[in-house]
Amino acid sequence: MKTTFKKTFKNTLAVWVATGLMSTSAWAGGRDKLDEFFTQINTMQSAFTQQVIDDKGALRQSSSGNVYLSRPGKFRWEYAAPDKHEIVADGKNVWVYDVELDQVTVKPMTQALSAAPVGMLTQKQSVDKQFNVQEMEADGSKLEWFRLTPKKKDSDFTTMDLGVSTTGVEEMILGDKFGQQTYIKFEGLRTDIDIDSSRFSFTPPKGADVIGKAS
Repeated sequence: MKTTFKKTFKNTLAVWVATGLMSTSAWAGGRDKLDEFFTQINTMQSAFTQQVIDDKGALRQSSSGNVYLSRPGKFRWEYAAPDKHEIVADGKNVWVYDVELDQVTVKPMTQALSAAPVGMLTQKQSVDKQFNVQEMEADGSKLEWFRLTPKKKDSDFTTMDLGVSTTGVEEMILGDKFGQQTYIKFEGLRTDIDIDSSRFSFTPPKGADVIGKAS
């Protein structure tokens, strides 16, 4: 990791990231928790914080919000700050709503899963079927880290690093083909809970500009 990246990162991001990104811990069972997350979890709800770092190590975006996931194929990714917008996958299409611009973009899911990081987690199937999995070097933190490389090359994201604790997946780092990295920390994550199905449907607000066509 470049020196300029480390300096920028430590000065702009929260301590949870600065303490060590590519880490595993001494506790055993991280791989079991990783497998469990992909094969046994049906729903997920969590608050999140997100940071986007460009290829030169500069902070480009900082945001927060809430995420809802229902497998297979449905999620709602809500950005609450600094700007409000929503990304909703209803099982067929992905809707992106920019509240400030009052603009909606819709694409079939097969073309738009990279719209939200959680799109890479929508399938309930073996992690090894979807990704090449590499355990990452330990640095003494409470997390075990695994690098997942998609076997299908149809996403803007080239790598997904997951930080796993005894309670499940806590952090995510996504690398894309442009050299950017997206850092996500889940807070208050709950799994296999009842989530109202309306969370995963979207109707463009009256008067909004709609780009694209739903399938």
